[in-house]
Amino acid sequence: MPEKRTRNKTDLPYNLDAEKAVLGSALISEDALYNVVSGLQQSDFYDFKHQKVYQAIIQVMDNKQKVDVLTVAGELDNMKELENVGGVDYLYELTDSMISLGNLKSYVDIVLDQAILRQMLVTIRQIDKEYREEEIESPNDFILDSEVKFKDAIERRNVDKFVALKDSVEVVKRNLDVLKENPNTSNLTGLDTGYESINNLTQGFQRGEVYVVAARPNVGKTALALNFAYNVATNNRVPVAIFSLEMGSELLTQRLLGIASNVDMSKIKTGNFTGQERVKIAQGLKDLAELPIFIDETPGIKLMDIIAKTRKLIATNPDLGLIVIDYLGLVQIGGNSKGEQSRQEEVRKISLEIKAMARETKIPVILISQLSRASEKRDSKKPMLSDLRDSGSIEQDADVVMLLYREDYYKDSKAPSGDKKLNQLSQEERFEQVKAQKIKEMGETFGNVSLVEVNLAKNRNGSTGRADLFFYKSYGRYAPPDKGWEIEMENIRRGAEGNK
Repeated sequence: MPEKRTRNKTDLPYNLDAEKAVLGSALISEDALYNVVSGLQQSDFYDFKHQKVYQAIIQVMDNKQKVDVLTVAGELDNMKELENVGGVDYLYELTDSMISLGNLKSYVDIVLDQAILRQMLVTIRQIDKEYREEEIESPNDFILDSEVKFKDAIERRNVDKFVALKDSVEVVKRNLDVLKENPNTSNLTGLDTGYESINNLTQGFQRGEVYVVAARPNVGKTALALNFAYNVATNNRVPVAIFSLEMGSELLTQRLLGIASNVDMSKIKTGNFTGQERVKIAQGLKDLAELPIFIDETPGIKLMDIIAKTRKLIATNPDLGLIVIDYLGLVQIGGNSKGEQSRQEEVRKISLEIKAMARETKIPVILISQLSRASEKRDSKKPMLSDLRDSGSIEQDADVVMLLYREDYYKDSKAPSGDKKLNQLSQEERFEQVKAQKIKEMGETFGNVSLVEVNLAKNRNGSTGRADLFFYKSYGRYAPPDKGWEIEMENIRRGAEGNK
């Protein structure tokens, strides 16, 4: 192994012996060559001569030529750099430093570690220089921008390594052995969403995946995300983080209280309760106080703040189970963007970073997003993936996209058949008439209720499909249709088909 050299405290770190060893090996061995070029970049070499030799090696490869002393010397000559690196004699000196392929990885790692350490120190010095010489208008922005620079400096340190298939097979085999001894009869491999129909399609919220919940304004997307958060905290007993950019923690808690107590939200806000409702409220408050839900109410929060606060919360709550961000349109990119890039480009970066955060932390993230007006211009108002607002990268980066459709958002929930008699109705009109009547009856019994179609339009690791949920708007609560309702609706549909 190359010896550490003594250096002045103002020097940047490097190891010339390691640099010579990897270059010499690349000049002689084709196997070594591919190991070197797959692990290092030109800027990883500290010595100017070594940077130029490596640049020539890459150029020879790009020209589909064999890499050796003569071809690299020829390329250096074309670059007018051969004499600057010490001529052909220095290339032969490099080959004398060749090491065995078995030891090459250690030397490549040394060169890479020194390069990353240099970049870290340069970044630290730049940050210090900016702090001393430039006016800091916003300490928060300066800290976040510095964090981004430092993260970029060490990013290559965290590049994933290849995983041999045989190693991955062993992991899957062990998991299957565990399941054989303790079979999973619930069909859940992730966190319980609280809704069987959604669990059947997703097998629960999976670690490291991003779930986009999208709809037009006021359809009920925030309410569904809050129901998910409440269900995960209640059913799975794991902490949940909610970044609420649109409403404060008090209003959010009131909405959670409506879900927990089944008491009308207007009464929760005014305090105009009956005696029975007061009991429900008291129990709901008690239940909520015991739930491990954490709310950040920072308006217009920056992306790096979300990431930093999530890491801090994980430090104190390592079993954090779910992150909810409400909503994408209000997240700011931060840093030095200052209008230099389009909102589409900002959303692309935000989407990529949120996906990276989910993968890194292995925590599912629910990201609320608005849909464009495109759906309202179609005869069928049902949303499609192309309606996702601001950027196609949302669709690309998300693992699951849930598009919400509520028919009464667009039209009156009364039967669409007007004054027609029963025998004049079409099959669909007959069905819709009875469905509207059933929903009306439920609304009168349980409060203002709508049928919401949750369309899983994208499911990267499972099936797409539709899950129907009842949205009790008075409480902000989502609930699955009961079996009796589903059976009755199926019978009505079959009867309608039989009377065609």
